[in-house]
Amino acid sequence: MTEIILTQDQSQQIAKATDGVVFCNPSGQVIVRVPPVYTAEEAAIVAEAKRRLASDQPRRASVDVLARLGRREPR
Repeated sequence: MTEIILTQDQSQQIAKATDGVVFCNPSGQVIVRVPPVYTAEEAAIVAEAKRRLASDQPRRASVDVLARLGRREPR
């Protein structure tokens, strides 16, 4: 496995990142994206969303739901 040693500043930036990290080469081209680490609560929300998307239940667009509720635009 390749090992890359980061500078102290780079290590601190990565440790403080809360929304993931993007690694780029010197010309700014993205090499790899590292997604954020989810809390247990966030992971549960993502898992529930994936479960719902995988179901065969009908889906409705928000515009249709709002129209049915008698509103034209969300507040």
